[in-house]
Amino acid sequence: MLRSLFLLVILSPCAAVAQRNVSVPERCTPSVNQKLFDLLGSGTRGDVDNVMVCGITTSHSYTRRGGPHGNHEILPLLVKMPDNSSQRIEVVVNDDLDGVITAPADASVFAFGQAYFPSHGRYVAGIHDVHCSTHRGADNGWVVVNGVKHPPGCPRSY
Repeated sequence: MLRSLFLLVILSPCAAVAQRNVSVPERCTPSVNQKLFDLLGSGTRGDVDNVMVCGITTSHSYTRRGGPHGNHEILPLLVKMPDNSSQRIEVVVNDDLDGVITAPADASVFAFGQAYFPSHGRYVAGIHDVHCSTHRGADNGWVVVNGVKHPPGCPRSY
């Protein structure tokens, strides 16, 4: 028993740093947005890792310049929720970490990363950290625009 506990304690840190590569769904359905829908319904205000979203861009993406983390590309999405409502969500791509990833209007977008919930503005939530994981607890993120995945792949752990 003591030996089993010792092995569990020794191996636990290794498991904590391993990030999974999560698959992109085949189709954008409201069920893809279920976790985000649940978070919005719960009134969550803090950042939440490992959240997926899919939708259609409402306009061409645009650049938000400067800030402590450099330039970002903003992909404005209209997302269909499981209750048949639609919500405005932004996907934020860091130019330094991800490269410049843009999207035309009416593009199909899937994103997986960290959800955040702004206190004001035109979007009820956003997804950022759509790149290979840079912190514990987060799986590898990605963004897919019209079938093209960025990044194309990530190592399983760091």
